[in-house]
Amino acid sequence: MKRKFLVIIASLFFEIGKLDAQTISGKVVDSRTGETIIGATVYTADKTKGVVTNYEGEFSIDVAKLPVKLNVSFTGYSARSLIVYDDEESVSITLNEKRSFLNDVVVVGYGSQKRTQLTGAVTTLGKDIISNSPSPSFENILTGTIPGVNVTTNSQPGAASNIRIRGGNSVNASNDPLYVIDGVIYYKEGGSLDSGVKGVGVEGGISPLSLINPNDIESVEILKDVSATAIYGSRGANGVIIVTTKKGERDNAQISYDYSLTIANTSKKLDVLNAKQFAEFQKTYFYNKEGFSDEQIEALGEGTDWQDAVLRTAITNSHNINISGGDTKTRYSISLNNVNQEGIVRNTGYLRKGGRLNFERLVKPGLTAGVMANVSRGEQQGLSSSSAVTYNGSPFQGGITNSLVYALIMPPTVSVYASDGSYNFTNPYEYLYFKSGSTSANPVHDLESTTAKSISDDILGNMFLKYEITPDFVLKASLGFDVENYTQNLYAPENTALGMAVGGIGSIVKRRLVAQQQEYTADYSKQINNANFINALVGFTYQNTEKTNLMAWNYGFSNNSLGVYDLEAGNGINATKPISSISHSDLYSAIARVNYTLLDRYNATATVRADRSSKFANGHNWGVFPSLGLSWNVDKEPFLDAKEKWLDGLKIRASIGTVGNQEIGDNLSVQTYKKTSLSGTSVTTVSNAANEDLKWETTMSFNTGFDLSLFNGKWTFVGDWYYKKTNDLILTVPSDVALTGVSSYTANIGNVVNRGFEFMVGYNPIHKRKQNLELSAFVAYNHNEFTNIGEGREYLDADESYYRHIKGESVGTYFGLLFDGVVQSDEDVSALPTIGGSTLEPGDAKFVDVDDDGKITQNDRVELGHSLPDYTFGFNSSYTWRRLDASVVIQGTSGGSVYNMLRRRLELASDSYNVSVDLLNSWTATNASDVVAVSSVRPMTAYVDSRYIESTDYIRLKTLSVGYTFPLRFIKGSIRLSATASNLFTITGYSGYDPEVSGGVDKGNYPNSRSFTFGCKLSF
Repeated sequence: MKRKFLVIIASLFFEIGKLDAQTISGKVVDSRTGETIIGATVYTADKTKGVVTNYEGEFSIDVAKLPVKLNVSFTGYSARSLIVYDDEESVSITLNEKRSFLNDVVVVGYGSQKRTQLTGAVTTLGKDIISNSPSPSFENILTGTIPGVNVTTNSQPGAASNIRIRGGNSVNASNDPLYVIDGVIYYKEGGSLDSGVKGVGVEGGISPLSLINPNDIESVEILKDVSATAIYGSRGANGVIIVTTKKGERDNAQISYDYSLTIANTSKKLDVLNAKQFAEFQKTYFYNKEGFSDEQIEALGEGTDWQDAVLRTAITNSHNINISGGDTKTRYSISLNNVNQEGIVRNTGYLRKGGRLNFERLVKPGLTAGVMANVSRGEQQGLSSSSAVTYNGSPFQGGITNSLVYALIMPPTVSVYASDGSYNFTNPYEYLYFKSGSTSANPVHDLESTTAKSISDDILGNMFLKYEITPDFVLKASLGFDVENYTQNLYAPENTALGMAVGGIGSIVKRRLVAQQQEYTADYSKQINNANFINALVGFTYQNTEKTNLMAWNYGFSNNSLGVYDLEAGNGINATKPISSISHSDLYSAIARVNYTLLDRYNATATVRADRSSKFANGHNWGVFPSLGLSWNVDKEPFLDAKEKWLDGLKIRASIGTVGNQEIGDNLSVQTYKKTSLSGTSVTTVSNAANEDLKWETTMSFNTGFDLSLFNGKWTFVGDWYYKKTNDLILTVPSDVALTGVSSYTANIGNVVNRGFEFMVGYNPIHKRKQNLELSAFVAYNHNEFTNIGEGREYLDADESYYRHIKGESVGTYFGLLFDGVVQSDEDVSALPTIGGSTLEPGDAKFVDVDDDGKITQNDRVELGHSLPDYTFGFNSSYTWRRLDASVVIQGTSGGSVYNMLRRRLELASDSYNVSVDLLNSWTATNASDVVAVSSVRPMTAYVDSRYIESTDYIRLKTLSVGYTFPLRFIKGSIRLSATASNLFTITGYSGYDPEVSGGVDKGNYPNSRSFTFGCKLSF
């Protein structure tokens, strides 16, 4: 009875206490944006009561009495305390964002990390920059936005660009970074295929990265130093680019449609002679070849502008649809895209159709399954081309490589069309090369009638299972695959420049690539008390790649109606029989990484990866690549934490380690054979000499840097200094034909060093709820140098006559003669060095006789510059005011060079072809110019000289964009209208179409365009 009485009394007091308790309700929001903050902690000052805000940012907390002091905190925001006096009204609590980029979470290899815990150099490209870019190409988005990343774009629609992270490490092996797309290690094969027809082919080729729709990208992380890339071992020597595509948000279904229209035209034209100038030129220098009278010349005027005839205003239409959403167990994102991009050169362009699916579901507690699939079809109509060698006796050896260049040298006195409106095939100046009987080639007709098509069908996918044994211990298995079917069709009818001499020519080349990737990882993370955090990852990966190739070609067609789809109709007696090949490669890898953080201040990352590649000789298959990274969060030290309010974050980093490179061809370590014809008899010859010592190319890297954030994120600074040394370079070296059967073979010789720095500064002077202004700028320097070229060697000649690998010089060093002016009338020609055994005459070009032997020979060649720029820099600005947004991107490079082969061709005087206007100022007896005399019969040297090695320094206004978002309240959505101008102007001294020349040699590269894009994005 007594016990029951006590229970009743206790219950009574408890109920009375409940009556005295007060319930406080409210919401926590961002002070700048007004958006709710999910997961913020609200607790009483005595810490006896605490709650977390829900998905609406709302909370409800019971307190014993009022008034009460509440503390509110959330990661990335400054904590706040306030006193609540009344429980009758909802409390609105605003938190100020603690703006330091060190609070960000970034994607790294096989996981993610807080930036405060990073020891490596990782740069993030956010979705805002990506989504506002008008480019249909993912690669172009990187241009001018990331320090240490140099992008040389190819202006041909759909074509690949050259991307280099902190310089080029290799010569024969790939210098391309590794791409990881939603966990799939992407095999970047791509590019143009050899048609098998004496070097004739299709220019550009489809970029393998064109399958990625930029509208699908959530973020891009660039891993630059060894601490960040070592987890990829042999795949990370050239840096890693991790692409994460968009995934649906839980409880937030969205539908968006994005349309854009782009209008583009050439940003520059080259100056060649008009009709009047051409006739005067012919009369003056080629003895009045066509018999022009002064009256006839005066009446000619401008004549035909062949550049205008082959260039056009191009239209691009782009459509993107995305549907995303999810619930507590499921997330999904589905997108479809269609891009139809015309090129500014006639009958060129790119068409992409594709779709992407991202889906993941919580199958049961702890077990998540997911799938990512990207399907894409790309079709590119490009330029038919020939290597810069003699083909059918034509002047391709002088630098004519495609119909665009052919148009530049067409006489302006010749019309495009005949009087009846048909194409004009009469050219009185053409008497040998592009002529058959009375029919001469017409470059406009060439472009319109020649098939130079690349077709790429790609499937990129990944399936995974992730099981959380505990919240700290996660197992993951994934299967990735990349299937690429690539075709290039070339058909040039009999009345085109390429097909005229042989009655039409056609070829089909097919390549199929299937790459399969398996990954199994175990990830353990644990916060041990308040002082220690540890994350450990171990795993095993396997990748198998199979490549098959098939090629067939023929010539001599009597009917052009079916083009490449009727090759058997050709009667070419010397056409190559169909050629097919297959190759395999395997890569087995074991990975391990440990991240450790002490007191939230001291971080260490230790990584090791062991790779076994089938591409190297037996006994040299394995490569082991370790790294160690350290960082110190100085701002977390007690002596700074409470005193220095201006300091948001300061981290100092350092890393050292080794990675490898196995991106070479298959079967280079073994002897292989091929069939060939000798005097009409089929014989077997050696195609590759064995090298039983062929092994990994390895790069040792050291990096030190800092990350600094000041004044609540208003100022940010990032700086890095690095040193990379690549050993055992995989090079093509000369071989004794009598012993090996081939003139060269692949071996490990020499090393290359890259060293440089990167510095980026960001400034955010306005950061308010309705207005924000962000500015950033960067500069990066890289010095590339051969420090060893093999024992006893000072140089190694490259395949091209204008390159040489020289100890102490950069990879891609141009090598040629030094131009020394023009011989003048009063010079003693007997004292000048001879060229080809001939004595120079007034008006001839002079060159420096380096070895002083009285003759100009190959021994007089010297270094003339290098293709890699020393400096890259960029400036980015973004501004928002209410619903208005604007952005600017400026980029540039300094210290690089290019061999302008096109200019050399246009300055070669001819009585058949047009030339540069610069020749109007050429040397004559009355014009003592330093330009080479106009004479096609004087002795010429085949070697490149310093006149045509030009600086590629430039500053470019890359993009200027403005947009406005209108709310659509009746569908709870919005519509954004935007306008973007690209490549508005370029400041450069380069004389060609554009200083960005992919490959370092301008043979008539596709011209850059100035474009204007108008977009409309509907979201609801």
